[in-house]
Amino acid sequence: MASRPRPAPGSGPTIPPVLTWGVRVALVLVAAQFVLGVLMLRGSWNLINAHAGLGYAATFAAALAAISAIVWRRAGGTNGLMILSVLIPILMIIQIGLGEAGVKWVHVVLGSLILIGLGGLLYTIPSRPSRGKAVRETDHEPPGPVSSRR
Repeated sequence: MASRPRPAPGSGPTIPPVLTWGVRVALVLVAAQFVLGVLMLRGSWNLINAHAGLGYAATFAAALAAISAIVWRRAGGTNGLMILSVLIPILMIIQIGLGEAGVKWVHVVLGSLILIGLGGLLYTIPSRPSRGKAVRETDHEPPGPVSSRR
């Protein structure tokens, strides 16, 4: 029975573009939402619909990134990135509920944490896939010396 190849250290499946772009879009939307939220705290309550709309759009983008992270994890991606990708939209849904319920300061603090979390998530996504070769589980010998032929 042939063993399934496992990625060598430092290699793995290619990061799906939906994951990267979903996090980027969510981060930009939440940053814009943060600015609107600060303006609302200073008295511009007429921005509430734009603030809420950005929140729904950011949650959708983060949910797409989370689904992509789950698929990527099943293909061999990292657990930590997948967990954070799934946690962010869950927190965003809680955030929407807090905003609708009028729990202002918890809503503000959680929104700030979500913004920081999205920035951290974008930072943890590798910018380009590493190049490595697959190693079979049955291969126990280290590679031999490299010969130089000229």
